[in-house]
Amino acid sequence: MNQAEVKQTPQGIAATLASAVVYGTFPLYWAALASVPSMNVMLYRILTAAVVMALFMLATRRWRPLVDHVRAMWRTPRVFWMSVAAAVLVTIDWVCYIYLVSIGRTSEASAGGFIMPLISMFFALVLLKERPGFLGGLSMVVALAGCVLYCVQTRAVPGIALIMVLSYSGYCLLKRFVPLGAFESLTFETGVLAPFALVALAVQPRMGVPAGSPWWVWALLAGCGVLTAIPLVLTSFAVKHATFLLVSFTQFITPTIQLILGIVVLGERVPPERFLSFGVIWVACAIYSLDLVRQARALPRAGKE
Repeated sequence: MNQAEVKQTPQGIAATLASAVVYGTFPLYWAALASVPSMNVMLYRILTAAVVMALFMLATRRWRPLVDHVRAMWRTPRVFWMSVAAAVLVTIDWVCYIYLVSIGRTSEASAGGFIMPLISMFFALVLLKERPGFLGGLSMVVALAGCVLYCVQTRAVPGIALIMVLSYSGYCLLKRFVPLGAFESLTFETGVLAPFALVALAVQPRMGVPAGSPWWVWALLAGCGVLTAIPLVLTSFAVKHATFLLVSFTQFITPTIQLILGIVVLGERVPPERFLSFGVIWVACAIYSLDLVRQARALPRAGKE
């Protein structure tokens, strides 16, 4: 696999941070939809996101360029099916995550989120051939130590969460090689899956929503489209305007927010010793952030020489 050349920009850094923060607040939304089966919530995410993106593309007159790009991809089957695979992978991620939150295991989803950056870092180093500096490498070693400590404390690797993080890391990697812009990419992905989602919901009583559900459940399901589109568009932009190592480290922000919300808002209990492993990982994030600051300060001086 050839490396997709990426020039890191301030916009790319901002997009990675914004995407991580938005994803971190998702548990509150999915917890409110706990009465709806997690698979059906995922189907509504696909269907409503497809509608939102289709309307957006029509309103901004981007539909014709999208069709032209898809036709071009169709003439290169490897790229076309890579795009389809990305859509399938992000769907698997959605199902696993919504399921964990709906059964009150947000902390497990958060733990899986702490493992995800390590997988993404592996992709960055091995497949994309990105090379960190000394501080970047040190932060990766510290993060690995924190994740190993977590597995030792729990005496297990969170199974469902591991599937979740493998699928999302694979999704982000594939996006580096899909020749579509952020909006076009999400429209294609949701459009491919929308017909299947519609059929799966249509064959169920009340379109998969439990009897007696209040009006606001329907409203939240309808809002899934916008909620889904925002971070995925940000991710699509970020992976093409920031190094994959940076994208990997910003993924630590999401589970940190999820962990805090799970404890403070959703009332989940986390063993006190678990915070030791989380603390080690946060130290790794601090080291990597320090490395980013050092790089940013070095740029003006390099430009004057």
